[in-house]
Amino acid sequence: MNVKRIRPVVSMLLALLILSLPLTAFAEESAAYPASWSEYMEENGIEEFTFNAVVDGMEKVLEAAVSTYQSGDADTALKQISDAKTVYWGGSGFKVEMQKKLPAIHKSTALADFKACTKTIKENGTADDLATAKDVLIADLRNAANKLDGVKVDMDIAEEGESAATALFQEQYYDDWATYSAAAGKESDWTWNDVADAMTEVFRAAKDSYAQGDAETAYNCVNDGYYGYYETTGFERNTMGYISGARKSEVELQFSAAKSASKGGTAEEFNEAVDVLRTMIRTDANKLDGVDENGNSTGGGRSAGLATFIACFTILLREGLEAILVVGAIIAYLVKTSMKKSEDEKKRLIRPVYAGAVLGILLSFVSAWLLNQLKLANSASQEVIEGVTALIAVVVLFYVSNWMVSKSESEAWSAYIESKVGNAAQTGSSFALAFTAFLAVYREGAEVILFYQPLLSGGNTKMVWLGFLVGCVVLVFVFLAIRLLSVRLPLKPFFLATSILMAVMSIAFLGSGIKELIEGDVLSMHSPAWVAWIQSHPVLELLGIYPCVETIVPQLILLAVTVITFVYWLKKNRRLKEQIAGEQA
Repeated sequence: MNVKRIRPVVSMLLALLILSLPLTAFAEESAAYPASWSEYMEENGIEEFTFNAVVDGMEKVLEAAVSTYQSGDADTALKQISDAKTVYWGGSGFKVEMQKKLPAIHKSTALADFKACTKTIKENGTADDLATAKDVLIADLRNAANKLDGVKVDMDIAEEGESAATALFQEQYYDDWATYSAAAGKESDWTWNDVADAMTEVFRAAKDSYAQGDAETAYNCVNDGYYGYYETTGFERNTMGYISGARKSEVELQFSAAKSASKGGTAEEFNEAVDVLRTMIRTDANKLDGVDENGNSTGGGRSAGLATFIACFTILLREGLEAILVVGAIIAYLVKTSMKKSEDEKKRLIRPVYAGAVLGILLSFVSAWLLNQLKLANSASQEVIEGVTALIAVVVLFYVSNWMVSKSESEAWSAYIESKVGNAAQTGSSFALAFTAFLAVYREGAEVILFYQPLLSGGNTKMVWLGFLVGCVVLVFVFLAIRLLSVRLPLKPFFLATSILMAVMSIAFLGSGIKELIEGDVLSMHSPAWVAWIQSHPVLELLGIYPCVETIVPQLILLAVTVITFVYWLKKNRRLKEQIAGEQA
């Protein structure tokens, strides 16, 4: 063996081994964290489980991954990110609770953040890139943990600066936009930040009044901000159309929270509620104007015409969708159950439902006109009317839902049911179905008309009508889809699906109806930690789910009653089917 030839090879291997020792030791040191969540709790003396504690543990693991990657060990860094995801996020139950209790966007965002971390490593990004991706992940997880733990996080409260409105309000208090805009010379050329400036002064007056012990005036000032500015300027409509309906509801509930705080809260609690509200208004004004907090263009603004079109289209689609779902399901139900009848009989069954829907549209116009004539539009009275209508709809929808599920068995005994209850279906229940269609359309129709009025008084009437027409076309297609596709469904699944839809809509109407009563000052709002984690979201908005006890508790009770009645009818139907089978045998 030639020793001289081997010696350089051995020397090189030894050198590589020596150079790798610090790296390996660092990697091992970085990976030295508990192998399970339970071990982490024990090692860190955590006696009470919180989701924020899980995030703390995950942050340590992810920081180790960044250090490991910086040292050059990409494989170990990937393993550590995987451990943070599976051992801590998954093993602690954090992931499951996010999925069960938070909107789906939280889980999908976290998964995207984890993917961004691993992608940075796989694409040979820098350690700084990985650290940035890690910070984003931790921030999103911390947000979710705060919601699940019921931790109240202080939002970044905007400064209460002075504006042109400040000087005017020092001379006189303006309780509505029409009076203020005339004094400020902004009757035609104004921005949403101009409205926010005026509302800031209204809120400042509210805080000053409450500090002086005048809670009634403070309460009235908050009401002026809502009815005199937020609604009458179209701020509410544009927030709903341009940002989201969920955001509009979030702001409305914050108005209610401020009014509730004025009825017995401390000055600090009232000021905090008002400041949060003021910040939300300013944030939305910036979005609507397409500027940042310094007034610089963000490039996210839209032309007035396009913004009007989007607002009108979105408002009609959102409000009309609930009505179309109800009316479409009822019509499809009647068509499905009368396929063996003559055309005259079919028309006799279906005609009352269409008549109810048309009557709902006509009365919507009448109601909107009356509210304006009586000066009740954009007032607490309007909210109360909408709330009461919604609660009546809850009763009717619940009844119709139970009536439908009671007829949900298979074709084998549908003829028997028809012979036994056919007359009832064509008389009393026919009226109930027509009344349901009327309420569904009427509830949404008047609100749409009132929403459109301030938009029609602006300078973009063509875009208002264009948004309306496009929204109508979309709703027609939704109705036709329900009407035509449902015919192909088997009888029992169709009956069950329709009755479940009615039940879901009744629960949604219950939540939104109570919310209207809260806005109309009939009820006070309470949002303790166990419901405060509910985030505003378009789907939750459609389902009438809000972060307050007054809506959640009745909805949970109605949900329990609905499940019990469904089980009762399904069992009764099964027994009836067995009885008929025995008689036929």
